[in-house]
Amino acid sequence: MYLMNRFNSSALALFALILLTWTTGCYDAPEFANPTYDCACGTVEFNGGAYPLKMAEAIIPDTTDQLSRTYHIIADLRTPDEVDAHAEAHDLTFYMAFESLDDVVYYIQQDSVTHLVQEINHGDDQFPVRDYICTEGSIIIDPAYAGGTETVSFDVAVREQVNGGLVGFPTSFSGSFTAIIE
Repeated sequence: MYLMNRFNSSALALFALILLTWTTGCYDAPEFANPTYDCACGTVEFNGGAYPLKMAEAIIPDTTDQLSRTYHIIADLRTPDEVDAHAEAHDLTFYMAFESLDDVVYYIQQDSVTHLVQEINHGDDQFPVRDYICTEGSIIIDPAYAGGTETVSFDVAVREQVNGGLVGFPTSFSGSFTAIIE
């Protein structure tokens, strides 16, 4: 009798443990949504395709000169299918620096515009980073002198730079973005 009661209570305890685990140990989690980084702050066109920006920032690098600016934008060159499939990052970055915003339009051939365009492709083992130089075109800046939203648009031709020399044919690179000046 004692063994029978012990067996029943052990079986009952095991059943209760299984029931408790089954009802509380599992739950329906919401479906995973892969985050895509889109700042909704602009787009660029490069090599015939249009791409949203992941980031756009404007910095006043010289606190003694409120008209100095540095801009940095990053566009995602992957297709929507590649983004959904978690393909390796493939970005296009554009860095521009201006000592002073004393003009509205800056011409690459005439004005001293410090810049760098880079294509960074983590899926390309042979050429993961490609540097480009703007050879012609213009950059238009609608400055926010008192702070607020600043708009920048550009339409330039870029050529790949390898070991200090330009290679290939010019490629069209254009776009516009907004950034906040605080």
